[in-house]
Amino acid sequence: MPSVRLLRTPPPRLPGLSSGSAAVAWATPWLVWSAALVVAVLTGPDVSVGPVLAAVPALAAIGHRWPGILGFGVLAAVTQTVLRWGSTPLGGSALPMVTIAIVVVTVAGVAAAVARARGERTLDHVRSLAGGVQRAVLRPLPEATKGYRLAGFYRAAEAEARVGGDFYDALQTPYGLRLVLGDVCGKGLPAVDATVTLLGAFREAAYDEPDLAAVARRMDLSLRRRQDASGDDRYATALLLQGRPDGTLELVNCGHVPPIAVSPDRSRELSLWPGCPLGYFDFAQDEPVRVNTHTLDAGTSLLMVTDGVTEARNGDRDFFDLEAAVTGHDLGPCPAALTRALLADVSRHAAGGRLRDDAAALALVRHLPEAPGSLSAPSGPTPAGP
Repeated sequence: MPSVRLLRTPPPRLPGLSSGSAAVAWATPWLVWSAALVVAVLTGPDVSVGPVLAAVPALAAIGHRWPGILGFGVLAAVTQTVLRWGSTPLGGSALPMVTIAIVVVTVAGVAAAVARARGERTLDHVRSLAGGVQRAVLRPLPEATKGYRLAGFYRAAEAEARVGGDFYDALQTPYGLRLVLGDVCGKGLPAVDATVTLLGAFREAAYDEPDLAAVARRMDLSLRRRQDASGDDRYATALLLQGRPDGTLELVNCGHVPPIAVSPDRSRELSLWPGCPLGYFDFAQDEPVRVNTHTLDAGTSLLMVTDGVTEARNGDRDFFDLEAAVTGHDLGPCPAALTRALLADVSRHAAGGRLRDDAAALALVRHLPEAPGSLSAPSGPTPAGP
C-alpha cells in the first residue's frame, strides 16, 4: 500500500478556485476510491470497478501534487489487484488492461503536476518582479507633509497586475507639496511604459519648474516624444496639484475627472478649467495651460480619483455615484479612512465586486490648527486585492 504521507501532500494552489473548491478537488479522489471499494464489496465480482479506479489518479491530478498523484495511482492499482485476484485468471485480459490504464493515467497526472508546479514557481517569480515594478513606479506616499496628510490606493483591473495605466505621486518640493494623479488610455505594457514616462517627467519637473503649468507642459512634451519614438499615440489625463501650508491649492486639470472637496456636512466638485489631455498640447497651442486656485479649509479633504472609480457599474449598468458615496461617511479629517471607505464602496457597487478598469485615488486633508503636521515614515497605497 502507498505511504499515507504521499496521499497527504498539501493541495496545490489552483488559479481561479476558491479555498472551498480547492478542498473539494483535494478530497474527490478519496471519495471516488472509497465509493468504488464499497460497491466492489457489496456487489462482488459481478460488477467491475476497474474503470472507476483508473479515474482516481486522474482526479488526484486536479487537487494534489505529484507525490499524492503517484500515491493514488499505487493505491488504485493495488486495490484493483486485490479485488480481481480471485475472480480473473492471471493470464486474462481484464486485469492487465485496467492496470495499464491506471499506470498510464498516473504517469500523465504526475507529468501534469510537475509542469504545474514549474508554472507556479514561474508565476511566483513574475509576481515578485511585478511587485518590484509597482514599488518603483508607484512609490509609497508620505503619510504627512507640511500642512497636509495624504493617503491613496491603486487597484488594477487585471487580477495578476500590480501596475497599469493609472498613476500618482506626491513630492515635497521647494515650491510646496506637489501631487499628480493620472490615467493613461488603454492597458497592457504600452500603458505601463507611458506611465513610467509621465512619472519620470513629473518627478524631474516638480523640483525644477516654479510654475505648475510648466510641469504639465514638461509631462506633455515627454509623452509626445514617446509617441514619436514608439509610434504609439496614446494620451493621458491628469490632475496636478500644488499645496501650500496655508491651504492655498493650485490645480491644473489636463482633461481629468474633477476633484471633490469632502467636508463633514457636504461634498462638492471643484470647478476647474477642463484643459487638454497630456500628449495633445500641440493641438491646443493657442490655449494656455490654466492654473486654478482654491482654498482648502482645515479639516476638509480633497479627493482625486481616476475614471475607473467614477465609471464603475453595477449589475444594472448604473455608474458609481462618487459624491453620494463620500457624503454618506462620517470619517473625520482622515484621508486613509476616506480612501479605505471609498475602495470598499466602489468594490461593492461594481458588478461581481470586480472593477473593469484600473482605479486609483488620492486624498489629502489640511492639518487642523491644534494638530500641526510633521513628517512621518512613508506608507504604501491602501492594499487592494484582485
